[in-house]
Amino acid sequence: MDFHHKEILKRYARMATGRPFAPILLNILITSVCDMRCVHCFFTDELDDKPRKKLQMTAQNVVRISETLGANLGVLIIAGGEPFTRKDLPEIARAFYENNKLESIYLMSNGQIQHRIIPDVSRILEECPNLNVTVALGIDGLKEDHEAIRQKPGSWDIAIDTARKLKAIKKEKPRLDIQTCTCFMNSNQDRIFEWYDFLKYDLKPDKVNFNYIRPPSARPRELIIDKARYDRLSHMISEDSRHAAIKNSYTGDAGFFKAAIDVYMHELIAKTAFEGRPQLQCWAGTAGAVIYDEGTVSSCEILESVANLREYDWNFSKLWYSPAMEARREAVANGCFCTHESNCYYPSLPFNPTHLVEIKKLEKEMKESARATRQLV
Repeated sequence: MDFHHKEILKRYARMATGRPFAPILLNILITSVCDMRCVHCFFTDELDDKPRKKLQMTAQNVVRISETLGANLGVLIIAGGEPFTRKDLPEIARAFYENNKLESIYLMSNGQIQHRIIPDVSRILEECPNLNVTVALGIDGLKEDHEAIRQKPGSWDIAIDTARKLKAIKKEKPRLDIQTCTCFMNSNQDRIFEWYDFLKYDLKPDKVNFNYIRPPSARPRELIIDKARYDRLSHMISEDSRHAAIKNSYTGDAGFFKAAIDVYMHELIAKTAFEGRPQLQCWAGTAGAVIYDEGTVSSCEILESVANLREYDWNFSKLWYSPAMEARREAVANGCFCTHESNCYYPSLPFNPTHLVEIKKLEKEMKESARATRQLV
């Protein structure tokens, strides 16, 4: 049994006795510094705010969090802002790798500052020899659409070039995955299938993600989307993944399992959007947590923060098992639902037994198709 499944089973044991447990997925918005002002960004008001930047967590603060997390960690998502603006990103990754036996790290980026991205990713791969590293590049469609959304001319060419440079590194460092993250929104939905074709037949990343836009949005009209088109795209990616028409999986022993969660959840999100009701028990605040750049902690990015780690001497477990966090868990359990991938679906689905059975079936199907494809080559 691989590390990720072992950690899930450990938490199932605590769940069975009604005890809270340390998150298996941690999302850290490590900085509010960013060189873009994307029209769909939910974090626009916080970006480059000078008083906020003065409160940004130090590497020492993050090390303290990792030391007090209270358990091993399956997945760490580092986001922002633009994470690669931080010079201490490799130290932060290494802290969780050494203190929490971190299995996988996802580094979210707009792909612009290559002079930091390439050496930092290479260093993380060198210093964390068993860590699965995914660089998730935010590319929101074909060139014209992407640059209008990101409000930065020339940014598409740089992001695509970054993806190709990372693919070259992967030839020597197979634990590296290159993922594209596209936010499905009003401005790109008309050409979304052309963009998917580009990814499928030209760029060919290891993993593709199309995330359902969520409020708030810097430009509110981006929230007006064609749900049927999103549903069609989700089914198309599901079929291509099931039959290995695209790779769409991660490196590592649990790579197909985590990819199966991705594929399965997008179809479930489409159903949630259509029906306007929950499709799963949300375990945000239990299986997953969010830490913001200035130390506040929440169950997810949709709800308000619960408390700041400064008030708890940066001791994560002390805050995590506090009465305030317990109250949040009770509120989440009382029918809370949304369409948020990394805060709701990704950490919660493994703890929904009915859905887990379907995910394991999908994982098997994807593995068998990938194996058959390789045998034919």
